[in-house]
Amino acid sequence: MTLLYKNDYIEILREKGKFYIKSVSRGFSLEMFNELLKAFPMIKITSFMTLRNVICNAPKGPEVFGEERGRVQLRVSEDGLKAYMTLYVYNEELTAENRLGLVKEIFNALNKEGIVFGINTKVLASHLEAGVEYLIAEGITPVNGTDAEVKLYELSELKPQVIDSNNVNHYELNLINHVKAGDWLGERKDPTNGTPGKSVTGREIPAIPGRNIPLFYDRLSVKEHYENGVTTLVSKKNGAVYYKGDSIGVYDYLEIKGDIDFSTGNIDFDGYMSVKGTIEDNFSVVASNDIEILGEYGVGAADKISSREGNIFIKGGIAGRNKAVVRCKKNLYVKFLSDITVECEGSVYVGFYCMNSNVRAKQLIVESPKGRITGGNIDVDIKVSAAEIGNKSESRTLIKVRGFDRNELKMELDRALHELNENKNEIIRLRQHLQVYCSTSQLTKEQVNKYEDLKNTYAEKKEIIKELEFKCRCINEYLKTPGEGAITAKTRIYPKVRVEVKNFCEEVLKPVPIVTYYAKDNEFKTM
Repeated sequence: MTLLYKNDYIEILREKGKFYIKSVSRGFSLEMFNELLKAFPMIKITSFMTLRNVICNAPKGPEVFGEERGRVQLRVSEDGLKAYMTLYVYNEELTAENRLGLVKEIFNALNKEGIVFGINTKVLASHLEAGVEYLIAEGITPVNGTDAEVKLYELSELKPQVIDSNNVNHYELNLINHVKAGDWLGERKDPTNGTPGKSVTGREIPAIPGRNIPLFYDRLSVKEHYENGVTTLVSKKNGAVYYKGDSIGVYDYLEIKGDIDFSTGNIDFDGYMSVKGTIEDNFSVVASNDIEILGEYGVGAADKISSREGNIFIKGGIAGRNKAVVRCKKNLYVKFLSDITVECEGSVYVGFYCMNSNVRAKQLIVESPKGRITGGNIDVDIKVSAAEIGNKSESRTLIKVRGFDRNELKMELDRALHELNENKNEIIRLRQHLQVYCSTSQLTKEQVNKYEDLKNTYAEKKEIIKELEFKCRCINEYLKTPGEGAITAKTRIYPKVRVEVKNFCEEVLKPVPIVTYYAKDNEFKTM
């Protein structure tokens, strides 16, 4: 054994990479021994029990308590991007004048471990301490690819604009999203492959390529063109843009540049329809989707205006002379209503006034701050709202709100939300399956068929989600109604108006300012 250290209490000896301790007399504590070990960084304690036993029960030993550490110890991170070095050498070897031999030893250790890339030589020239871990080498982190970027045509929001100034009033709404053949409908920029990295051992670390995102579109009305890494979608024909789920398409669209009259005859069209002029008396227009009538002077005593599945927008209003009938599956947007019958499964939004008309709908909302409802028979489910109801001349006006069961409506909302969440979870699963097919360069015929089936199912689910989201928005809007049905006059309600909410009736006998009639807890109330 070689004597490494000796004092009046202990001796430290070394033999074949093992360290021994021998106690001569008592009086040397473990704390004192730990302080002593700072001068011998190469010693790694393997048995604290033996060390304690020998020191506390002097005289005793020699017994093995440690082993020799490697002078240069290296550790590579799990990802291979960083290497760390810890030196266990005497402090004298760390001085500048003795550093050259140690640096050579460090490089030999690095080469032996295969650490050959990204070595930080500045660390070797800086201040070093024994037992301290240093970052000695750092690789290049791979830069993952970016996912494909998709931009699609955005449908305009169905939000009418009421303009009433300087004796001029307008009612604007962009109902139908028109496109022509060759118009841009969307694009997708290819995903990037990313940049590979390199480990400290020189091994290439591959980057994760970006994900491709499928483009969903109707092949009959939309085509794609690929150039310089960009796939562009364009319309094959003139028409109206629509979405079925995430799938964009162009629906058949009929544009009448003038009026509906003897030159056109009555029209029944399977698609979207836009009339730039008016509908002459006794003529009818029927379409399966949205209808917009854009003539500034509106419509007179037309026979019928009907949308089987969509909305109707009449920019100039309609004065029906008790002949015209308007029917729609969704909402009606109109500048004014006069002497007309409306049958609407959605809500009726009127810009300025509703006069002597019969309206059956979910809601009737007159939007202008000066808007009014005068005369006629209004029959809705949820609410009626206008600045004024009735007039100073005391025209007979009947307003009926059938009302709703708030608890039942909340339950319906809960059911719709539950169904919505289930469909969203299913959409996530379908998207994951679609991603697998998108990431595969070569598909068999069977896989192509399966991929097409998945896309169709995905589109159907997205359509269901869109309908459920619309339903939830409507119910939330209905639930904001006071009580279980309401009639609101924001400025004034006049005599000869009969208000009825959920079978509670009241005749207005004198003008009442700013009032809401509503039913709640089986009572008829005002506020």
